[in-house]
Amino acid sequence: MSAVSSPDAPPAPRTLALPTGPWVGFVAVLVLFALLIGMKGGLGTFLSVGNLEVLLHEGTIPAIVGLGMLLVLISGGIDLSVGAVVALVTVVTMRVYTALQAQGWAVPEASAVAVVAGVAAGGLCGWVNGLLVTRLDLPPFVATLGMFGIARGVAVWLAERTTLAFPGGATPEWVLDLGRTSIANLGLWSLVALAVITAVVLHLTVLGRHIYAVGSNEATARLCGVNVPRTKVLVYTLSGFLTGWAGIIMFAHSNSGNPTLGEQLELDVITAVVIGGASLGGGKGTVVGALLGVAILGLIKNGVSLFNVPVEMQYILIGVLLLANVALNRWRRGGR
Repeated sequence: MSAVSSPDAPPAPRTLALPTGPWVGFVAVLVLFALLIGMKGGLGTFLSVGNLEVLLHEGTIPAIVGLGMLLVLISGGIDLSVGAVVALVTVVTMRVYTALQAQGWAVPEASAVAVVAGVAAGGLCGWVNGLLVTRLDLPPFVATLGMFGIARGVAVWLAERTTLAFPGGATPEWVLDLGRTSIANLGLWSLVALAVITAVVLHLTVLGRHIYAVGSNEATARLCGVNVPRTKVLVYTLSGFLTGWAGIIMFAHSNSGNPTLGEQLELDVITAVVIGGASLGGGKGTVVGALLGVAILGLIKNGVSLFNVPVEMQYILIGVLLLANVALNRWRRGGR
């Protein structure tokens, strides 16, 4: 597979650009809440290490899912199933772990197999999404909305309409470690590693160039020799695996297999990635921007909580920020 060389199919950026829009938004939100909370005498709490750990803890899952969503959006697609897939992963992980424990497996071996099964479930859902989009030629919105219902329904069925707990209440040590609120948390550092890998794939590999090319102009990319269906299936599968790992972290955070987890996660993640500079039309987006978008949403939710204002203000602020960001991007493109 050759790299895209047509002037009509823009290559991926060769440097890890720092998008100015998300940075401005991040600084603006940070300063806004620092001033508001400072007026109430709570600035020390807002800027404390403990609050930073809470922000990082709560942002890890949407950030990892956001990396997968970034790939999908750049390729010109969308994935509405990620919240339901995360819930399904927690249920599958608990079911496999419980079954192996009942057969006498040791905790480390049962845990390893359960984690692999959970991540594989996420990857399978992503792979099916890719096939629905490419083989059946379904719009990504329809295909992933269907997967949303299927994944949620299978999760409820496997969990038998209840929340699954560890056998005998004995939580494995690795689950406690992964769910701990700490800067040294494994989940947080896995996010850092995955973010670096995703950035390398997007900016320094042929696959990354093809993902940008497909999202920028699918017809031109096809004429330039890009295998568009294979690229799309690979993008959705990678997104599924990232969502699967996020489901494992959610499993540790909740200490359960819960089919109701992940509600509205897809909306939060899409909003964050778009605020971070990705385009719903495809062909645009960076890892740095996506992570900044997640950080902006996290700051808004955290600041609203500490400022003790009605929760509806959180939704209003996020909505205004999203609309302003998209309108600004469209204005800039029109200006050029």
